[in-house]
Amino acid sequence: MRKLKLFGTVLGFLLLFIGVVMSYFAIQNLSEIRPTGCYRDEGIHTFEPYDILPLQVENHMTGRYQRMNPTRTVYMVYYQTTDGTGYQWQAEGGSVRELAEQVYNRGAVERRVLSIPTENTYITVTADQTAESYTSELRQRHILTLGVSGVYILVYLMGWLVVWQRKKGLEQKK
Repeated sequence: MRKLKLFGTVLGFLLLFIGVVMSYFAIQNLSEIRPTGCYRDEGIHTFEPYDILPLQVENHMTGRYQRMNPTRTVYMVYYQTTDGTGYQWQAEGGSVRELAEQVYNRGAVERRVLSIPTENTYITVTADQTAESYTSELRQRHILTLGVSGVYILVYLMGWLVVWQRKKGLEQKK
């Protein structure tokens, strides 16, 4: 019973720590979302795949596998517009070259280009998205993360408050 209680305490504290970290990053990401007015819609463009290249990325596995293999290879499929505007886009094709080739063989993809004139750059989103839908989707995702982690933090603190009140009540009865 004592081991189970210790396990519950450690697990609860670990989840509390994760909740606090998630809340921090959600707030940070919410503050970094550009207003919709910062984007200029450049329209929908057709992107044609032109190359597949391996890329070394950090291995996020845990344990011995991560220590033995700190990086892993992913294959990126690179696209460029067919209309000569010079826009480019890349998509992860997977960790196996054959999967990347399947993505490459699907052919052309239509994507909306949203330029950011103040930074002289652009992003691409799916063709059905707009600047408004893109920013609202980002905002919703981060608010959901903040809400879930905030609810867990409140439940955790209320649980400790209940435990503290019970201990206090038991000590007063003695």
